[in-house]
Amino acid sequence: MEYPKVIQDGDIRLEKISPTFENARRIFEIVDKQRNFLRQFLSWIDESTRPEDMYMHMYKVSKTDNGSYYIIYDGQIVGNVGIDISSQKNQIAEIAYWLSLDYNGRGIMTHAVKMLERLAFETMPVNRIEIIMDVENVRSESVARRAGFVCEGVRRQSYMFRNELRDVFTYSKLKSEWEKENKNA
Repeated sequence: MEYPKVIQDGDIRLEKISPTFENARRIFEIVDKQRNFLRQFLSWIDESTRPEDMYMHMYKVSKTDNGSYYIIYDGQIVGNVGIDISSQKNQIAEIAYWLSLDYNGRGIMTHAVKMLERLAFETMPVNRIEIIMDVENVRSESVARRAGFVCEGVRRQSYMFRNELRDVFTYSKLKSEWEKENKNA
């Protein structure tokens, strides 16, 4: 699967941004400004303490063909969303995301998730997409619900986060459900 460099839908653009120091600095500034908000549920935040850390991460990611995109809204980088095939044998992909607090509540992430689910169900050997989040991450849970994913339940103590086993929700959408949603689209 070769991922497109840009996916555009309305005023939201998902883009694979080149790993330049200037781009890394821009993303680092977003993360650093909202470090306390983002670190609640993202372990990598504590590892990104300088723009150089962000650059190294961007550089490594750019060396593989993957489904990780920066979200561009109003000409600004506002977050990241990615899709990854977690089980080829079982045709399962997982979507993960983060969004700047300044842009929460505008439907941006829900739209971005729907853009990636379209990419997956139309072009990838995927029958099921999962979104997994900490049970206390109500914002991520809201995105999954608004995007039409179904809560399958809680996986107890299944995610290690800062040396503590945490409970997570598992949300999913099947290709047949997506096809039904998009029948008249």
